[in-house]
Formats: sequence, C-alpha cells, structure tokens
Amino acid sequence: MGLLEKAGKISDDENKDVKPVAPTPVKVEPEPVSAKPKKAKKRSARASKKSAPKAPREPRKKRAKSEPKVMPDGFDEAGKARGSLRLFIDFAVNFGFIIAIFVGFAILETPTTFPLIVAIILSVFNMVIMPIRFNHSMGNVISRTEFINSRGDNANFIYHSLKNTTIASYFVFLLGVFFGISMLGDSSGIEGGDFMNAFIAICLSAILIPLLDYIFKRTRSDSLGLWEVAFGGVWLVRATRSAATGSQSKFMKRLESMAEYAESRVDLDEEKNE
Repeated sequence: MGLLEKAGKISDDENKDVKPVAPTPVKVEPEPVSAKPKKAKKRSARASKKSAPKAPREPRKKRAKSEPKVMPDGFDEAGKARGSLRLFIDFAVNFGFIIAIFVGFAILETPTTFPLIVAIILSVFNMVIMPIRFNHSMGNVISRTEFINSRGDNANFIYHSLKNTTIASYFVFLLGVFFGISMLGDSSGIEGGDFMNAFIAICLSAILIPLLDYIFKRTRSDSLGLWEVAFGGVWLVRATRSAATGSQSKFMKRLESMAEYAESRVDLDEEKNE
C-alpha cells in the first residue's frame, strides 16, 4: 500500500507541473451568400445589351411634298406679254396715280387733297367693285385675261384685293423705313412713342408678304404664289369671252376698245407662235 500511495503522489505532482494548453481558435469562414435573382437578371440584361451589336437606325422618312395644283382643262395659260400688260395696268390704276400725286407734291408743292381722294376711289373701284361686278379688274379686261380657280370659276373679289397687297407691301415697308430713319434725327420733329413704334413695326413687317410670295413661287413645283395657294390654286389664263358680254356699261365697252387696240398694236401671243 505504501508503494501505491507514493506512485499516486508522483503522478499528481507531474499533472500539476504541466500547464494547460489553450485551444487554438478555428476561423470559421462565412458561407458565400448567393446573389439575388433580380440583380443577376439585371446584370445579365446589361451585359447582353453591351455585347449585342446595335441595329442601325432606319433613316427618317421625309414628309411627302404636297401634290402640285393642276390648272383645269379647257383654259390656256396667259403668256408673259398678257401677264405683264395686266400687271402694268393694275399697278398704274391702283397705285400709280397715288405715287404721282405724292411726287408732284414733293417737287411742285401742288395741292393733293382732291386728287388724292379721286385716286383712292379709283383704286378701291378697281380692286373691289370691278371684281364683284364683273369678276375682272381693268388690267384683266384690257389684257383679255382672267383669274380662275381649280373649279374653272372666276376668282372672287377677295383674291383680287389680296393679290394687289403684294405690291402695296413694298410701299408700306418703305414708309416704315422712312419714319424709322426720321425718328433717329433730332431735327425731324417726329416724336417716338408706343403708337409710333407699333406703327413702324407693322410697316416693316409688311415685307413678309412679298417675301413669302417669292418663297412659294421658288419652292413649289407648280410655281404658285402665296395667295394662289391660299385660295386652293388660282391661275391667270386667257379670257374665253369678253368681259363686257351682256353689259351695257359704256365704261366696259371703252375698256374693250382699249383691249382691241392693244392687240392690234402688239402681238400678245407672240411667245406661243415661236
């Protein structure tokens, strides 16, 4: 028994001398988190967009141009000679006398009140009353031409009146330029203001009418101007009958005699005979 007790004490002493060893910590790696399906889809869609080649864009289709207006059958388009004669006569009647009166007043300082009233009445008669009563202007009667629409009817008086505004717009524009320059001078005596500024602005904007008319004629395949397009197509043609037919007016008969005289002196259809 004594030997066993000694052996037990020795083993106990050895156990006391041995220091306990601390356990080494084990690193636990987190499990990989699976990506959300939505993000994966987005990434895959983006990757496919980047990788897929872009399809070439289709060229933009140009707007189809409006079909050109066609003159109705049964009419002959007036030549340049007849058209020039009509333009000259209508210009002289509508604006020529008014211009002559202002020029005479500027040079000779002649009284202008009564002659100006007569000239304005004559202009209104040619631009409004003649087209309403006879569907012609003085220039149409003497040149033996007429304005017809796409149905073959005579153009109404509104077209005749607006057609003449193209020429009148030049004078209104020059009037605005004159007043605008006069306001810049100290000794002109013209005072500025809201009314005068608005008046000058309206006069200067009148140049848009002949400008648009020129653009229409140059860009359209049928060469129709601003007012011709606005009324659905209007053409200057040779008159098929006398404007004084059925009229007992001495004034219209006088215009017809002037037309016969013009045709006897000048071959108004010479460009067609070449």
